[in-house]
Amino acid sequence: MPLDRDQVIRLLQERNATKPCSRCGKSNFSIIDQYSTLNLQDEVGGALRIGGPNVPVALVACTNCGAITAHALGALGMLPQKEEE
Repeated sequence: MPLDRDQVIRLLQERNATKPCSRCGKSNFSIIDQYSTLNLQDEVGGALRIGGPNVPVALVACTNCGAITAHALGALGMLPQKEEE
């Protein structure tokens, strides 16, 4: 599914996620055009598991310093609902 940047902006604004950058204090941000994932691992120092469980995220970048914050798509209600069998 393609990332809907306008929907990400609207949902973050509805949740008051509008504070300035935590690194430089500036207030201009850009939504990165595609979503990313944070891989989940069972143990620290274990073998890196590719293709396992992950958290899909929208990435927001400060246009001044480049700091990136990740926002879980599930928490924003942007993941498709799984049909129950």
